[in-house]
Amino acid sequence: MRLAASDRTTTTTLIATTLVAAVALTACGAGPAVDPPASTAVEVVSSHTAELAWEESWESAFARAKGEGKPVLVSFGASWCVWCKKLETTTYRDAEVRTLLAGSTVPLILDVDGNGRELSDVHRVESLPTVLVLSPDGVERGRIDGYLPPAKFAETVREILQTG
Repeated sequence: MRLAASDRTTTTTLIATTLVAAVALTACGAGPAVDPPASTAVEVVSSHTAELAWEESWESAFARAKGEGKPVLVSFGASWCVWCKKLETTTYRDAEVRTLLAGSTVPLILDVDGNGRELSDVHRVESLPTVLVLSPDGVERGRIDGYLPPAKFAETVREILQTG
């Protein structure tokens, strides 16, 4: 069966679009990420859930960290990154993660296309999302490359905080 020229063009366009989407997702760290299992449960966030006070500047985060004696958790992401958005909408909204981060770190969020461009180069951010845990004086204690679901993220951050 032969396809008409317009059908071949449509097929070629569809294949090209699919390849571009696959490359974009892989570059965003989507390849090795582990997606959480589907759930029908509805998350209920009580008024006792810790609110995260995300810093948006390197200077204010480290000033606060030094004052509070806490490490800085730096979340590098981008508005176009699918897995960064998933981290923000699932992991960072999880009650356990929010309580852990609010009590143990100074959270800082940086966009690699904006206020985090130079810092992402300095700290060797090669994929998104990348989360760093830094001491109040800026020494790296640990990192998370790629998306992690809430329970695994909390476990990994606790390990970094205990060993770092």
